[in-house]
Amino acid sequence: MTILLDTTAQRTSALRLGRGAAAALALILVAVAALALRRVLPANNDVSWLLTAGEQVLAGKTLYAGVIETNPPIAVLAYIPAILIARALGVAAEPVVDGLMFVAMAAALGCVAAMLRRSDRLRDLHDPLLLAPVLAVLAVLPTQEFGQREHIALIAGLPFFAALMLRVNGATPARWQIVAAGLGAGVMLAFKPHFIFAFAGAVVVTAVLRRSWRILFVPENWIAGVVVLGYMAIVAILFPEFFTVVLPIARDVYVPVGRSLPRMMATMGAVCWLGVMLIILLLQQARRDRAVMVLVAGSLGFAGAFFMQHKGWPYQSYPMIALAFLAAITAAASVRFGAQRLVGLSVVSALIALFVSAMAWFTDTFNAQPLQAAIARHGDRPALLAISGEPGIGHPAVRALHGTWVSREASLWITAHADYMKRHGLIPPGKADALGRHVARERAWLIEDIRRQPPTVVVVDNMGGRWGEWIAADAELSALLKPYAKADSVGGVDILVRRAAAVTGR
Repeated sequence: MTILLDTTAQRTSALRLGRGAAAALALILVAVAALALRRVLPANNDVSWLLTAGEQVLAGKTLYAGVIETNPPIAVLAYIPAILIARALGVAAEPVVDGLMFVAMAAALGCVAAMLRRSDRLRDLHDPLLLAPVLAVLAVLPTQEFGQREHIALIAGLPFFAALMLRVNGATPARWQIVAAGLGAGVMLAFKPHFIFAFAGAVVVTAVLRRSWRILFVPENWIAGVVVLGYMAIVAILFPEFFTVVLPIARDVYVPVGRSLPRMMATMGAVCWLGVMLIILLLQQARRDRAVMVLVAGSLGFAGAFFMQHKGWPYQSYPMIALAFLAAITAAASVRFGAQRLVGLSVVSALIALFVSAMAWFTDTFNAQPLQAAIARHGDRPALLAISGEPGIGHPAVRALHGTWVSREASLWITAHADYMKRHGLIPPGKADALGRHVARERAWLIEDIRRQPPTVVVVDNMGGRWGEWIAADAELSALLKPYAKADSVGGVDILVRRAAAVTGR
């Protein structure tokens, strides 16, 4: 009997060592793939602009006055630590952002793992082999949307969703875990108020499944509320222009422009999300896992935020897709396929196919790399101005060329949106005058920026808009750009170089 027990123990130990080695190898492969993507893919347009905005704020410009950004202050402030670290190290800010993202992932996953170990009902999730697919969802799936606000927000919110997974199974997080969950949820909500749907949905589903209204008032929810209220107070005190300047513009210009529900549903992001949710539904037929239901509720809430914004941009769909994949991984971990290995293989294959499709979706962003090479031919470290409604025209090109961004905006999006609204009859009754004032203010900003810091290179976008005609119809702008000559054109985008700079080759 003793020999039999020893043999069984040895086999169990060997099995654990084998699973541990396989988990370590899989984790390394995912990490290598994630790092390789950061080297291969171009920098994200929005992240690049927000880094520039953060640098301008550190240089003394006022956010929402000297720097115009439609998002709440945390969208800019979140990148300032990376800027400061990069300056201290004497390196570019972009790789520092990537490094901090990996640190955040490690911290979040470490916190989540510690939480899940507190419940025997979640023992299926203690398997180290699950770390690799979870890391893939966080580090590989977002591809070119890596480091976006939604990416940061989801990572920050993971401990909160893990805390609810514990509570729905009758366990309680440790005190430090409660604090981490509350702070993370507060940060998640600070990035976008739309995320309240994910927060509230997951909390309500947990309360319903536990049949206890007390779940609505657990400490992490209060901590999240305090963080959000404190953040709102700071915004009101330090950034009053967000309410007086930006919100009226967003209300009148940003919000009305978007896709219809059928067009939103037809996006690859929505299709992938629905595919993952269908797989979860099929897996849940075998075993109804409460933890999975909590994650599904969170994903549904993030989907509500995606459809409410009605823009259909890939990065806005990342939280709903990522949390759906995490729910699918959780559901698959609790299913014993046994003799139905073909079913298990089919599930894994379908998830991999959806994962690859989602990666392609997150890579579907504007790419102006050919334009960047053309700008580089006309001098080093340009003072660059882009007259375009597409933010990707100027960023990340200006940062890659170590240049200076002249404008206070990433693009002339107000003028572009107003023109779209006029052409498609989207201007509500009585709003035409307000819209005209917003456009006039943006034009005044542009003229002021050019006079304050004359650019050496001006990029005029005649590919995505009729910006050349727009300049020609404006006598003051035409006079300001008279010293510039067309030096090149790439795909309908004209590159104007200041004549003195063109002569000296600067």
